[in-house]
Amino acid sequence: MENKIKHNVPEDFSKTVFYKIEQLSIYIQTLGKNFFEIRNVDLTSDEFAAMNFIINNPNICQRDLAKLMLRDRVRTGRIITSLEDKGFVKRINGTKNNRLIRSLKITSLGKKFYDKQFNIMSQVFEKILDKFSEEKMEELIENLNELENALSEVVEFKI
Repeated sequence: MENKIKHNVPEDFSKTVFYKIEQLSIYIQTLGKNFFEIRNVDLTSDEFAAMNFIINNPNICQRDLAKLMLRDRVRTGRIITSLEDKGFVKRINGTKNNRLIRSLKITSLGKKFYDKQFNIMSQVFEKILDKFSEEKMEELIENLNELENALSEVVEFKI
């Protein structure tokens, strides 16, 4: 029989891991927003994330992008349209499993822009991450991945 550790959920929600992660998410979103605002860059954190997924998943379609971003297709469509208007992304007609799809490709302008922003953003992240050992960060990422997997079994998204 497997021996599981019982977790006592505090009666105070603000002391749970879920609330702590929610607070960290607000910090991270604000960091992203401030990063682009301070640099006077016309881009949102969601647009930056979309560019990242498109670069790292060649020929991804809007539906798959929505799943990766945990956003509905309408919101994802708005993000893509904004990126198209900026000349960073283009939609390409194609087929997948005998169905018409519109895959997404990063443009050379988009790739150049992304690389520049990512380089600067990486420097900001390094200053924050320097406060932690590599081992602690690897352990944190592993724990967060496990928590994400557990949540994905419980939470259903309408994408």
